Amino acid sequence: MKYEFILFDADDTLFDFQKTAEKNFEQTCRKLGVPYKDGYYEIYRDINQNYWDMFSLGKVEKSVLKKMRFVDFGKAISYDVNADEFMPIYESGLAQISILFPETVPVLKQLKESGYKIYLITNGLANVQRGRLKLSGIEHLFDGIFISDEMGTSKPSKIYYDMVTSQIDGFDKNKALIVGDSLVSDMPLGIDNGIDTCFYNPHGKQTDLPITYQIKNLTQLLKIV
Repeated sequence: MKYEFILFDADDTLFDFQKTAEKNFEQTCRKLGVPYKDGYYEIYRDINQNYWDMFSLGKVEKSVLKKMRFVDFGKAISYDVNADEFMPIYESGLAQISILFPETVPVLKQLKESGYKIYLITNGLANVQRGRLKLSGIEHLFDGIFISDEMGTSKPSKIYYDMVTSQIDGFDKNKALIVGDSLVSDMPLGIDNGIDTCFYNPHGKQTDLPITYQIKNLTQLLKIV
């Protein structure tokens, strides 16, 4: 066993977040009478990702992220979106939809049965992540769950790293692997702290980061560990 501790990102790594978010975003728009057309979710998706990347890098506060992504979406489609109204409905709906990638459960179960310690490390909002985890049926497979919103700090900060690793019994970074899809939060968290990284990269993104492994399907992880 090369690794003992495997730290997984949640969204777009274990959870098919885009399917979840698109379904909920359209439902929220229609519920509030916001015009919705093909391509609108993709506009929101890119705006939202930009805010999450800035949040990960400490460039915006969570309160700004939560509201301004909807304000900016409204500007992009030339519609005055009431962000204060949209925000709670969207977040509540998101917490009630949980879509996993097909490989997620088999891979996590096999790792667990093989004796690995597995953890969830996510920059998501606490109410959303907790709700989706409960619905997913995978919550019990983790030896620890670390949500930035509950910790007051986010990936890839050193503070987040220290808080997470201090709560993992017997943690040894030389026996740890970080698995995630983000080149802004997941991979730098490992690289900056001397931990091997596995970039979940189904879409073939290009990067110059010194990543240890790249996979296109979660099942490929089983050949690495």
